[in-house]
Amino acid sequence: MKKNIASLMLAVAVAGMAVPAIAQDGAAAATAAIATKSGTIGAPAAGKGMIVFYRPGSLMGAALGCTVREGEGAAEQQIARLGSGKYWVHMAEPGKHAYRTEGEKTDVLNLEIEPDETYFVKCKIGMGIMAGRANISPSDQAEFGKKAKGLKLWEPKADKDDKGAKPVEEKATEEKK
Repeated sequence: MKKNIASLMLAVAVAGMAVPAIAQDGAAAATAAIATKSGTIGAPAAGKGMIVFYRPGSLMGAALGCTVREGEGAAEQQIARLGSGKYWVHMAEPGKHAYRTEGEKTDVLNLEIEPDETYFVKCKIGMGIMAGRANISPSDQAEFGKKAKGLKLWEPKADKDDKGAKPVEEKATEEKK
């Protein structure tokens, strides 16, 4: 099974898709991969934690993006800008992380990331007085799995509203060049 997973990860990486992720349950064996419109999500990179940020398709706030950021000031990084029906897979170093969204109010989700674990975070746009209220909250594989086949991978370069901001993984790749 490990050989098959490694082959799948290599094939997906060569094809230019997001690295697949198989949800982990502690030290338990990997569960089945999750199929989405854009491909399959498998396992986190060795020694890293993986967070699947997603926004289910909905008419509520359909024209608004749910921008997820981490850090403050000069250290701030955009993780994803999720439109309705989109998801993004983010690899994170183990430790404490604070992810936030801003709209009519700021919403912060604090996570303690463990190595080789997968986390699911749902972004929702609610009603506001002047603008939508973005909200991020913990989710789980079962809830994500119910929506997964209708979700597409967010493509940062195709996002016309990101004003040049790039997700963390893309910045790290460019800095190595």
